Amino acid sequence: MQKKKIEPTFGSIFRAIEDKVSNVSFLQDTATQITLNGNLDNLPLYVKIEDGMPEVAPYEYINAPFYIDADAGTLASVLNGEKSFVVAVSQGSITINGDAAQALVFCSTLF
Repeated sequence: MQKKKIEPTFGSIFRAIEDKVSNVSFLQDTATQITLNGNLDNLPLYVKIEDGMPEVAPYEYINAPFYIDADAGTLASVLNGEKSFVVAVSQGSITINGDAAQALVFCSTLF
């Protein structure tokens, strides 16, 4: 069975992130807000890992230790395995602000 392609839409990316955080093990509690830029009105989604349990919700998270801003098309490409997360960050299509140590652990675990 072929895996469904993740589209650069809020719903498709939201479901992909939700699936992805449910299928990996995080070593520490953390939370972030991922803001999707593009034709999506800069919609945010919240990702929280507490006691190993992930939560993904479609709202802003004020006071997150770090924030991820991503072009929706680029993030969809990363989630589809077509582009490296590191390359997307180095090209500026994805930016990370805040606690670098937490962001590094989270991003290397998720992507």
